Amino acid sequence: MQTDSPILQRMIAMLPEVEASHARSNREALLEHARMGRDISTLRDGKVVWIPPAEIFARYGFDEFGRPLPTVPTAEAK
Repeated sequence: MQTDSPILQRMIAMLPEVEASHARSNREALLEHARMGRDISTLRDGKVVWIPPAEIFARYGFDEFGRPLPTVPTAEAK
């Protein structure tokens, strides 16, 4: 495979941006399902499992109702 192609080099350079965009889109889709009260399915250890909204919220730093968790001020913030 030819790797000195300018098009391929541009695509490789864009990879971090593409991965970050995919991660943001995935996060928003999961949170949208959780806000609607829907479980999602995923594979864990080769088995399909259902993840409830509370677990989705916890994954992204929200409480079980989708509200941001309170932050504790650090000594540096004073």
